Amino acid sequence: MFSLRFLKQPARGLMLWFSLSVASMAAVPVPTDVEEARARLVAEMPDETPSGRINQLLAARNLNRAERFALAATQPGIVEQLLDPRYQLATNYLFSLRGVELHQIREGRTLIRPVRALSQDELKAIDTLCSYFGLDIHKLRSVHLGPHDGQVYRLEVTLRGKKKKQTVSRAIEIAWPPTPTRDEASRTALTIFFDARPSRKSVGSGSTLPLQNGSFEAGLASWQVVPGTSLGHHQPAQEVTTDAKTALDGSQSLRFYATERTRQFFKVQQTIPATPGTRIRLRSQLKAELIRIEFLQKRSDFYMGLTFLGPGRQPIGPSFSKAARTGSHPWELLEITQAVPPGAVEVEVSLVSSMSGTAWYDGVILEVVQ
Repeated sequence: MFSLRFLKQPARGLMLWFSLSVASMAAVPVPTDVEEARARLVAEMPDETPSGRINQLLAARNLNRAERFALAATQPGIVEQLLDPRYQLATNYLFSLRGVELHQIREGRTLIRPVRALSQDELKAIDTLCSYFGLDIHKLRSVHLGPHDGQVYRLEVTLRGKKKKQTVSRAIEIAWPPTPTRDEASRTALTIFFDARPSRKSVGSGSTLPLQNGSFEAGLASWQVVPGTSLGHHQPAQEVTTDAKTALDGSQSLRFYATERTRQFFKVQQTIPATPGTRIRLRSQLKAELIRIEFLQKRSDFYMGLTFLGPGRQPIGPSFSKAARTGSHPWELLEITQAVPPGAVEVEVSLVSSMSGTAWYDGVILEVVQ
């Protein structure tokens, strides 16, 4: 879903700059403890919203190369936007903002800048962007920067077209949400800048638990579809499939569909080994279309869940859940953070939508945060 909207190849000067920058890179960076700590401060900033990720970008621009390499272990997308010349077309404009305009962006508001209001720093950044797209900056009418669909920030330039009253627009999207498949793509892209692939730690804070196929690129492999809420009959049964037409991370998502006639609903679950004493965070992205309560359905049956299991897969303590929002909305983050209790050996992740309408889950990840 999140892609750079380029119509032409980079200008020759940009390509030359890119080649020289990569060629001049030093050896693989080895962060010191102090550099690791500075990177961790940025990594621990709120990243649930696009404005949170914009603030991460603003903080990360002051990190040195070793600190950025450390940050890329958990936030590779943020570092990619700082180093990749294509994304720098947008982030350089962000960094050119000052005062009230920058404050607006930090708060998640949309900035609309007519050409007459642009500062010299803004004009310099936009000139580079227009050159990339092969556009004449002298025809520039306005610049827009702000959140889009609750997921990304979009930098859009609008220029006069060839015909009267005609306009031409080009856009670049940044500050996308961290998701498993997109993060792996960022790590691969960053290899050229660091001469090494910035990977997550294998254990401890910043590592991941081995949840498999969290973006459903392999269909329902590693997941179990088990009976959930039953309204007295086994038919009609809820549709639970993977959807290649709607996705936030990669090319597929998990899709639930039901109507007021549905009597048998399902849960999609996966069980993962867990270590007592660690603090873990479950995240997923959810999109909804006309999710509503109908005949005998319950509002509490639309959620992402987390259950700790002991030997024999017996539940230990209460289950934890994050209620999903009904109605229709674009992708939104669901998150649960809990400590693994004593005696637990596994954690069970559940994705549920036992209501009428269509719901999609994507980008499921289970992380160690402490």
